[in-house]
Amino acid sequence: MSFAHLSVIWWFSSFANSATLQDAENLHQMLKNRSEYDRFIVPLLNQSQNLEISLSLSLSGSDVEFIEIENKVKILVDITTQWKDETLNWDPFEYGFLYQLPIVGDWVWRPQTLIQIPQNDRSKMDQIVEGDNKELEMILRSDGSVHRHTSLGLSLFCSIDTTNFPFDKQSFSFLLSIAALSSNLKFSNTSACQSVGQDSGNPKWTNLQVRHEILYSRAAIKCVVSMERKPLFFVINIILPVVLLGFLEVLVFLIPADAGEKLSYSVALLLSYSVFISFVSDNIPEDSDNVSDLFFYVIFQFFIGSLIIFCTTLQLRLYHRNDEEDIPILYKYIVKFVKVLTCRCRACTKSKIESSSMDGEQVTDPGNPTTSVQEKHAPSKYRKTSRAMRRSKTRGDLTGGARLPVSVKTSHAGDGRLTWQNVSSAIDFVLFWVFLVVQVVLNLWFFYPAYRE
Repeated sequence: MSFAHLSVIWWFSSFANSATLQDAENLHQMLKNRSEYDRFIVPLLNQSQNLEISLSLSLSGSDVEFIEIENKVKILVDITTQWKDETLNWDPFEYGFLYQLPIVGDWVWRPQTLIQIPQNDRSKMDQIVEGDNKELEMILRSDGSVHRHTSLGLSLFCSIDTTNFPFDKQSFSFLLSIAALSSNLKFSNTSACQSVGQDSGNPKWTNLQVRHEILYSRAAIKCVVSMERKPLFFVINIILPVVLLGFLEVLVFLIPADAGEKLSYSVALLLSYSVFISFVSDNIPEDSDNVSDLFFYVIFQFFIGSLIIFCTTLQLRLYHRNDEEDIPILYKYIVKFVKVLTCRCRACTKSKIESSSMDGEQVTDPGNPTTSVQEKHAPSKYRKTSRAMRRSKTRGDLTGGARLPVSVKTSHAGDGRLTWQNVSSAIDFVLFWVFLVVQVVLNLWFFYPAYRE
């Protein structure tokens, strides 16, 4: 009879001869009543050899909770431990083909796995995986291998670096070792720390990464866990409102001084920053070594808002000065500089308008090349006149004097003495562009590194 036929016969006989309750009870009593078994001695027939322990630590992203204010992290881990007890084995054929047996109790030798947890004072607190639980469940197989599974909640010290908050990435580590006086207990090469499942259940953190390193000649395992923060909540509730407030502050220089709302507008925006400063400080740890860039960003915006209030106050005092007071040379240069900038822009626009109007002003008659058809003009009552022309016309009508030419009237209208109102308007123009550039540079400094990462 071939080997294949024997395998088929054995497979059918295994179902025919299934283990009964009496077989399980007999096997349990036989293993528990062994006189030569001692649960305090490493279960090796040759004590000079090493007993390898396979440990697997699993961690899910939904089981990680960072407490930034306390510099702590809470995790829930699943630990699976396997080893081989050379004194606990049996012949499955004698017990109804029973290959494994679930056992409960403290009469079986088991390794005490320690988790070394770092504390605030840089010390380490050891915590036994199974603690003092004597009713620990295990699975014993016929070849002597033991399988143990347990879940454990840990609270670890974590030095949280919030420099790049809310675009930061946090990591923490801990050690796994074996509590034993003998040196013949080692972790196997299959021992590992790994992540399981999806981290979509964590509303604050994502991209869980778990790695491990076997240390001290397989006497300890170092597990390193890292996660990235989800920044969308902080972008919508902090960053975006602060950015919009920063650009709204610049618009204070576009409000006319006669409106009487410049100072109250800037003060209202400045008070809004105090709300965001308190909100940021409540969500990051009180650490002077690693201060968040977002905190600096809000403080800079608060400082810019204070500077805008200072400039607005001075600008309003200049606007309400008496025109009989002399204007310093510095203010005259500022007004001249603004006029040069605005006149160049107006000159470019005027040249484009004149070039387009000259193209359609005169049309040559093909029948008579010497004559040209003039453009039709609207009646004088529909023509638009300037304010200076209307004032001069009204003044001439009232006095009954002779009307001056249009060129003379417009020249008199343009000859105006420099006033403090002109100085205030020029300063508004300069400050608007200065603070607008400052806002653009400040936002690039803060957002470009996060965008590059």
